[in-house]
Amino acid sequence: MTEIAVLPDDIEVVEALRAALSRLLPPEDLAQVDLDAVDADTPLLGLPVDSVVLMALMNELEDRFSVFIPEEEAFGFTVVGDIGALIRQRLADKAKRREQG
Repeated sequence: MTEIAVLPDDIEVVEALRAALSRLLPPEDLAQVDLDAVDADTPLLGLPVDSVVLMALMNELEDRFSVFIPEEEAFGFTVVGDIGALIRQRLADKAKRREQG
């Protein structure tokens, strides 16, 4: 994993999520969603994502942003922006620990 120096904004997280969805969703599910319309306010339940795809998606985002997303938190997200908020919080916490120690 590479370290992220600047906290990502919602746009960066949404773009990473869109890219991951385009790789992870089977064609029939991908046909059901307009990835360009996915934004921070998009409800996760509105996406054709089952638990297996959700975990694969979280793994890709973990690798992209060098954070750990616990399974129980992943299943608690309501909208795409919740993912970005957790990623920013984890990165801020990591930076704070580095500064302190």
